[in-house]
Amino acid sequence: MSKLSEIDLGSTLLSTFILIGFIATAFVFVRLTIIGINYVKANYLKEEGEGRAEKITKSEKKGFN
Repeated sequence: MSKLSEIDLGSTLLSTFILIGFIATAFVFVRLTIIGINYVKANYLKEEGEGRAEKITKSEKKGFN
């Protein structure tokens, strides 16, 4: 009977870790979706204007020239 309880314990632990993995994966997808939405809002939904021109000139200065 002791082997039966060990199998149940191992199965329970494995199922628990698989469930935790699914929850963590779902959390990562939700977080990436939020980051993507904020990126689109920040870069593509602004009107063309003075603020946009300043942002372009700042980005041109970055990197190796």
